[in-house]
Amino acid sequence: MEQLPDISTFADFAEAILGYRERTESIVRGALVRLSDHQPPRVCQELADVSRELEGTFRTLDNVAEELRTQNEALFAARVELEGASALFRDLFELAPTPYVVTTTETGIVYANDAACALLRVPKNALVGKPLTCFIALEERSAFRAGVIRARESSNVSTWPTVLAPRNAPSCIDCRLRVRSVSTPGVQIPRMLYWNITEETDEDLF
Repeated sequence: MEQLPDISTFADFAEAILGYRERTESIVRGALVRLSDHQPPRVCQELADVSRELEGTFRTLDNVAEELRTQNEALFAARVELEGASALFRDLFELAPTPYVVTTTETGIVYANDAACALLRVPKNALVGKPLTCFIALEERSAFRAGVIRARESSNVSTWPTVLAPRNAPSCIDCRLRVRSVSTPGVQIPRMLYWNITEETDEDLF
């Protein structure tokens, strides 16, 4: 995931600008006062002109600092909203009652939700990197590989029945696979397969 900017950096920068503006104004105004005390009227007028120009510069710095502060507050609010939405969608994936799996185009597992881990009987940390193919019954693997090739070549949802062989399960499980190939620009894996796995009972066949 792309690294979000450090919001505190913007706030620190705005405060630094204000601090610089205050220190500079104090030094410059003191210098102008000291100079004007010992200069003829013409020079004093020029110093007054310089003072007005500096006043405009200081106002600009104030405006810049205020704009940075406003943008920082907006960025903070947007980040809070984004993090909330990310947490919501993460929960929707993780806690969904249906097994969901995300794999590479070669079926290497990248993500698996809790229901998928329960179905395959493997802890989440042990699933990552494993080929989904290894959980398919041997007699179904040729059909599974053919289905994966079809799914990779299409942007539509591909679906077909298969038989899962979860680790240490007492028996195989009749399932239906639904998979879509999705482009994911900006991440390390540019294209992934999104899987939805549902068990098929005898009632589902009629």
